[in-house]
Amino acid sequence: MKKVKELIKDFIKCIIIGSLVSLGIIFVVGIISLLVSNFNWQQSLQAIRSALLIIGPLGMILGAILILRKRDEEEFSFMDQWKKKYSILSYKIVLIVISCTIILYGGIIDWLIIKL
Repeated sequence: MKKVKELIKDFIKCIIIGSLVSLGIIFVVGIISLLVSNFNWQQSLQAIRSALLIIGPLGMILGAILILRKRDEEEFSFMDQWKKKYSILSYKIVLIVISCTIILYGGIIDWLIIKL
């Protein structure tokens, strides 16, 4: 039961970090696209959605490459510090979960665009 609680805590941390990263991307891309498009909010939403749906899969691809590559070199050099933050998940899985969260925000914005 303790491992399940730790796993849930790790996933919640990943979702929070993914949300913060997504909100940062939304803010930066939103401001830039509003300035470029002369404050056209629909075009700005399209640019934000595109940015989120490009960055998210790139993070997932990077995570998959990290999982699949051979273990010729030594493991993560700051493993003890990593285990203080995430007790169960590896940095590869954390990267994939954060990327999934970014894609989820892109999907939510896509749903908003379709509804508007």
